[in-house]
This record gives sequence, C-alpha cells and structure tokens, in this order.
Amino acid sequence: MEDKQKQEDVFLSALLRGNRIECQEIMKEFRKTNPSIIELYEELFMKSLYKVGDLWEYNKVSVIIEHMATSITEGLMNDLFPEVMSLERKNKKIVIACVQNEEHQVGGKMVADIFEKNSWDTFYLGDNTPTVELVKYCDLIKPDLIGLSISIYSNIPFLIDEINSLRTVTNIPIIIGGQALIKVGVEITEKFQDVFYFANLESVENYIKGCA
Repeated sequence: MEDKQKQEDVFLSALLRGNRIECQEIMKEFRKTNPSIIELYEELFMKSLYKVGDLWEYNKVSVIIEHMATSITEGLMNDLFPEVMSLERKNKKIVIACVQNEEHQVGGKMVADIFEKNSWDTFYLGDNTPTVELVKYCDLIKPDLIGLSISIYSNIPFLIDEINSLRTVTNIPIIIGGQALIKVGVEITEKFQDVFYFANLESVENYIKGCA
C-alpha cells in the first residue's frame, strides 16, 4: 500500500512538472504489480487528475498546468490503446460524449477504452458536445448504448437537457458518470427510464459483461 501511494505521489509530481518521460516510467513500474488497465486508470491516472483539478480549483496551479497534466495522461492512454483494443467484435455500438460545456474529457475516454477492451465499437465524440449535434449523431449511428460524461457540477443542467433531448427521439439506454455525479448520480437516474449511473470503471465493465 505504501509503495502504491508513493507511486501515486511521484506520478502527480511528475505530471505537475510536465515530465512525460518520468510519468511513463512510473506507469511501467506500476503495471509490473498492477497489470489491470482499470486499476491503472483509476488508481494512478484518475486520482492524480482529480488532485490536479482540486489544485486548480483552489488556485494553487494554473489552468496551463491542468491542461498539460491532462495532455500527458491522454498521451499515455494513447500509447496503451493497442493493448486495450480487442480484435474480437461483438456487433455492439456505443456513442460516448462529454456533455455540452464540459471540457474535461479524460474520464469519458477511459470509459470508451473499457468498451473497446470488451469488444464494442466505440464512437467517442470528446469534450463539449452540443446537445443538438449529439442527438443527430445518435440518430445517424443508431448505437446500442449512449454514454455521457460530466466532471463539473455546474454543468449538470446540460446533462439533464441532453438526457431529455435524447429521450424525445430514442429509448436507447444511457449511462452517465464523472466526478460531478458523486453525490447526485443516483438521484438523477431516478428521474428517467433506462438511465444508469456508474461511479467507477469496474462497475462499467460489470455492466458490459451483463450486456453480453
């Protein structure tokens, strides 16, 4: 436990200094004893980015540092994608997007990777996806599932609006997640039919396996 915490602390420090090479080496060391992609994403990447976000919120680091930390983490995830990507396909499709006005996209990308790992075709639309465009794209792709990611609490009205807009045209199940929903995720799902909140990547993967 102490070794893992030390790795997390050193990784966070390297992120804040913008040292991508050091971050990569720490990731490799972490994976020697923790080969799980989910554990890497949650225990090293996500925890570190949450701490960076907290530092930015309290004006202890600049937005430039936050963007740099996010960019490094996304780069490491891109390096891992050949390992994440499953060659087997299940003929299942999911569209994943960050809600309108939401500029934090790493969490959504992590969820997309978990679906790819489990042989789904993933259409990841990235940050700040306009509601109208999301509805149009889902009508075009006709996915089996829609995923919405949200990190900033003040963007919850956009989440509600997107769910309502999607529900006017489709009954496709919707999954939601992100740091903004830690306290209100379950409450939001109770207002809609076939909308599910997941607090972590493990619960996402369990859901995927239940869809098989």
